[in-house]
Amino acid sequence: MSTPKTVLIGDRVRYESAAGTIRGEVVKIMQDRNAAGNMIDWIYVEYYNEKSPSKYSIARLADTSLEMMKFVVTFRDIDIQIARGEKVAA
Repeated sequence: MSTPKTVLIGDRVRYESAAGTIRGEVVKIMQDRNAAGNMIDWIYVEYYNEKSPSKYSIARLADTSLEMMKFVVTFRDIDIQIARGEKVAA
């Protein structure tokens, strides 16, 4: 069994690397094989690409490596929090 999700579809996230910073929204979470052949979750983040302003780009990040990355959920919609049981509906 996989561990509980720390990232959900619809979350706004920030990812920092030596190449730059990506700020975007999680659009898909899908299971697929990694280079070692293990089934893991892959997180697809859609972000605005400054080099190509007419379209958005998608970054594919491995769920298993998020702890090593500077990957932060910056905003989570209240409806997502209610669905997860983190908050109670008013």
